[in-house]
Amino acid sequence: MKRFFVFTCLAIVLFQSCKEETVSPASGLIAYTPRNANVVIKINDYQAFKSELINNNFIKLLKNTPAYKNTFGLLNALKYITPKGTSLLTFTEIGKNEFNYTLICKNHNDLFSIDSTVNRKVEEIKYEGASIKILSIGEKQIFSTSVNNYFIGSSSRLLIENLIRNTGNLKADKNLEKLYQVAQNNIAANIFINHKESANLFQNVLSENLSNNMVEFNDWTSVDASIAQDYIKLNGIATSSDSIPNTLNLFKHKSPASSHAAEIVPLNASFFIAYPAVNPYNLRTVQPKDSLFKNIEEFVEIGLNQVKVAAVKNNDNIDFEDKLQQFVKQKSTYRDQTVWELNTDDLLVTHLTKIAKHIKAAHVAKVGDYYVFAQNSALLEDIISNFQNNATLAQVPTYTNLRSELADESSVLAIANLEKIKDSGSILNPDFITGIAKTSFKDYKYAAFQYISEGTFAHFHVLLKKANTSTVNSNLVTQLYSTTLDADIVSKPQFVLNHYTKKMEIVVQDNENNLYLIATNGKVLWKKKLDSKIRGNISQVDLYRNGRLQLAFTTATKFMVVDRNGEDVSPFPLSFNSTITQPLAVFDYSNNRDYRFLIVMGKQIKMYDRNAETVNGFTLKETNNTVINSPKHIRIGNKDYIVLQESDGKLDILHRTGDVRVRVKGNIDFSGNEIYLYNGKFTTTNTNGDLIQVDQQGRLNKIALDLKENHLIDATAHTLSTISENMLNIKENKATLDFGIYTQPKIFYIYDKIYVSVTDKQTHKVYLFDSNAKMIENFPVYGDAAVDLADMDNDKKLEMITVGDKSSVICYKIN
Repeated sequence: MKRFFVFTCLAIVLFQSCKEETVSPASGLIAYTPRNANVVIKINDYQAFKSELINNNFIKLLKNTPAYKNTFGLLNALKYITPKGTSLLTFTEIGKNEFNYTLICKNHNDLFSIDSTVNRKVEEIKYEGASIKILSIGEKQIFSTSVNNYFIGSSSRLLIENLIRNTGNLKADKNLEKLYQVAQNNIAANIFINHKESANLFQNVLSENLSNNMVEFNDWTSVDASIAQDYIKLNGIATSSDSIPNTLNLFKHKSPASSHAAEIVPLNASFFIAYPAVNPYNLRTVQPKDSLFKNIEEFVEIGLNQVKVAAVKNNDNIDFEDKLQQFVKQKSTYRDQTVWELNTDDLLVTHLTKIAKHIKAAHVAKVGDYYVFAQNSALLEDIISNFQNNATLAQVPTYTNLRSELADESSVLAIANLEKIKDSGSILNPDFITGIAKTSFKDYKYAAFQYISEGTFAHFHVLLKKANTSTVNSNLVTQLYSTTLDADIVSKPQFVLNHYTKKMEIVVQDNENNLYLIATNGKVLWKKKLDSKIRGNISQVDLYRNGRLQLAFTTATKFMVVDRNGEDVSPFPLSFNSTITQPLAVFDYSNNRDYRFLIVMGKQIKMYDRNAETVNGFTLKETNNTVINSPKHIRIGNKDYIVLQESDGKLDILHRTGDVRVRVKGNIDFSGNEIYLYNGKFTTTNTNGDLIQVDQQGRLNKIALDLKENHLIDATAHTLSTISENMLNIKENKATLDFGIYTQPKIFYIYDKIYVSVTDKQTHKVYLFDSNAKMIENFPVYGDAAVDLADMDNDKKLEMITVGDKSSVICYKIN
């Protein structure tokens, strides 16, 4: 499909920039790009761009192609570089089909992050008075130098030497520089493609003919990339020079127009390309006496059964049919439609050379508002039949939904059926076809490509999205996304509120102690290295009382508060010599954000205020025995209680000051479950499986529940849920599950409805029940950890997050 598969080429070129990094904003960066670079990628947000690429489901489908594998291998060494701010990644061809990268970014102390276990070697050589460092990691080498506080690293020593030789006369390609200056900065990355230098680059994905067409189409294309898990959007600008023949120049000085080609394109077509804004005089060779196509309004190329057919729309059909007769050999009818057989099959090639030079056509028929040209009558009959049966692209909701996200008017509009073009040698490189031979693109169905000419340039749009993202059936549990992290997950994913959008985002930690914030759409916003695993859940606080929320938590040795950008909030973190043994306890007694933070280190207790100052009014410094759970703040009526569980069975019920408020009459053989406020009493269980309740006078009551060893509970003010072996209890209701290893039941109260979730870690199944212990329809679903449940995007439908395959966070929508 002509000129359409640029997005695929870009996707592959882009993909392994997920193995690269980010940098600092500076217009000077562009001056250091190699002058003959094929592709320049401006990375504005490294973590977001990396997340977009590694989590895009379509790009994953290309993993067996040579282009994907070659890019992965080329950029593998760059995974150890972590630039800050804006960076540039360029690809330059040195020798036929030998592509090398160059990374340009601001120097900083933490630019390289290489684990001590990685085998590496660093050498330094001199070249024309400058220093070139050679970092060898395995078989890969990074050649680098520093110029004006910029780091320039490359897989090619030649590129670095060229840079050093030209240090005094560095200047970017003027066309590239113009595009660079107007590129959007509020997206993860911008891509700039030099068409005239990229024939071999395009041929890594596209056929030779289509690659040549790409080279001839225009000079430079600037693309703003927006990539989510289930769609790819590329928006940008294409430029062309008047001095060099370009296909794009065919549409200059002609306003874009609407195309209705989908009304005649049959469902079994592999693609169509519509030119609804052509200037008929620009499409012809020099034949002043030829007037057959002088009234053409639109030209359409259609891929059908591995053959190309064409359609034209005129503003004077009577004149067109009259002039057509001089080329007619004979005519027939099919389903009451006239079919003309022509005395030549070169009519289109001769008269519309610039856009139809490869289309043979010996037959023509009028279908709807178009005259369709085909190599044989059978193709025409197919198109006529489908049109009369309403089996055309315009009738397909998947297509109309995709089309609705594009501009109404175009200079060029292309739609491809990805499943049908994947084995087309006229579109794709043979090696690329081999790589995707066993890959199914049915979930994506169609992809769209659009040019909108405007004077000396054209707007450029590519859109590819999953077919099922626009229409979600009721009562279904659908996976919104699965976000893959850099290492296996060790914490339960947790929803946190974005105070700007009022939507939920996700925090989670991996086993390399990296904390991630994941956006509502599944993109990783940032990653922060911590000293150790976080203790328990993360709390959100508003330290400055201005509506802006921070994340508060403890690790093994630190009490940390970070803002929504992952930056430490002064005066935090606080560091401790002793090991923190319990999750951070956050108390806001009067809901006025005058927080109290309790840190537990074995027996030792420390309380801090929101300024990280010790609260002197809290007198309890140490318990007699180890505290076994995080302290709890419980309010009953207008009384506040701080509750601690000690390892010897003592339950401490304290004033805000830390003094004893209620003396409990007896010890409890704690089962390990926390203390909850349930039915107005302090509630937990003992090792015998009894429910233990303590009232405000310290009286202890025991209720036999016959819970087995290792049982787990959760409770709210009026709801108790327990799981014991395979029996789940919710209030007075029971559900019998398969035997397994279950997480703690978790109670959610959302939109006046109670939900209870448990996860069987043995079979990787997540269960969700209502208050009657009735399973929610279409559960269980796949998952490997306890879940969090919320209306993430404020659409009154719930989302649920859990761990997927060790290193991925899965988000489900419950419709």
